[in-house]
Amino acid sequence: MTNDADFDRIFNTLPSDSDTGGAGQLSRRARRSNAPAPKGGGRGIFALVAIAVLAISGAGVWVLWNEYGTRIVNYFAAEEVLDFEGSGAQPGIEIVVDQGDIGEVVARKLFDQGVTASFESVYEILLQDATITFQPGTYELLTGMSAQSAIEALREPSNRVQISFVIIEGVTMERALATIAEKASVSLEDLQEAVADPSVYGVANPANSLEGYLFPATYQFEPGTSAGDIIARMVAETKSRLTAKEVPPERWHEILTMAALVQREARMEEDFYKASRVFNNRLDIGMALQSDATVTYWTGLYDSVSTTDADRADPDNPYNTYYHTGLPLGPISLPGDLAIDAALNPAVGDWLYFVAIDLRTGDTIFSNTYAEHLVAVDKWLSWCRESEENGAYC
Repeated sequence: MTNDADFDRIFNTLPSDSDTGGAGQLSRRARRSNAPAPKGGGRGIFALVAIAVLAISGAGVWVLWNEYGTRIVNYFAAEEVLDFEGSGAQPGIEIVVDQGDIGEVVARKLFDQGVTASFESVYEILLQDATITFQPGTYELLTGMSAQSAIEALREPSNRVQISFVIIEGVTMERALATIAEKASVSLEDLQEAVADPSVYGVANPANSLEGYLFPATYQFEPGTSAGDIIARMVAETKSRLTAKEVPPERWHEILTMAALVQREARMEEDFYKASRVFNNRLDIGMALQSDATVTYWTGLYDSVSTTDADRADPDNPYNTYYHTGLPLGPISLPGDLAIDAALNPAVGDWLYFVAIDLRTGDTIFSNTYAEHLVAVDKWLSWCRESEENGAYC
């Protein structure tokens, strides 16, 4: 016959409320009746043992039940759920919430990856509050978080992990790709491969290039986004801007080519529209555009404002607007909204020439005649000779 010591031994071998595990203090709480059953059969085994003990206890069963019955009933009526205490500790853990993930899936991810002590601790809370939702994304959480703190962390936007980079107006695609590779942890080789075939993004032009089609802006992407998806987003942004300005697709290349030229040549907002007018006036009369920026795009000397006689006479440079008339083969930079608008809406005027007379401020003189232009050029040369600091710009 089982005596009191047997029952004491059964209860005393159960896990106590002071057990710990993982990175945080473990707590145990009663399971709510509408939560799913936990994994494992520890309580089932204990139930069989307890019933068997009572069954064989014979005449002493009522005595035993009076002493232990309430403890047995309470134990089985309130299943325990493991939960950590506190807001967790390092190391950090990235949790990815995919589009369409329901609460059960999120709860499973948190447990499987070591953020929470159990699936049930999270799922119970979600069952009790149907208003709790999660936005898709990657989130930085900690190890050993309580279910409540893990849920709160997943709903905190500042915990979202994103790659971010800024592409400024007027840079070339080559430089933009280098920036993306550095900031987005994508290999430069993958990016170069992604831009190799413009037709993948629905782009076709004589230059067979995406130069000018990657819109300069601030971008944010989920970690692990592919090079192709990044490029596709940037091309789509350019198309969206052109569409918003009601530019028909058959004019996209022309407008982007003009906009990229203006972007490289102008500094002040007003000058964008005036420079656009100068180039349009020259096109109207068949005059060469004579832009040093187009020449240096081919030579790769992007930071120079001047070109050599040999460079300007090079017929093999398809972007040489001193030698070839008309617009260059394609864009020479990544133009922004202002440059695109200037290409579409040039200022009113008869100017055929312009020159920046202060390369630090961008102060520019626009002229109608060549004689007026030569006077302005003299002012620029005088500025260059004023100091070594000025000369460094020239």
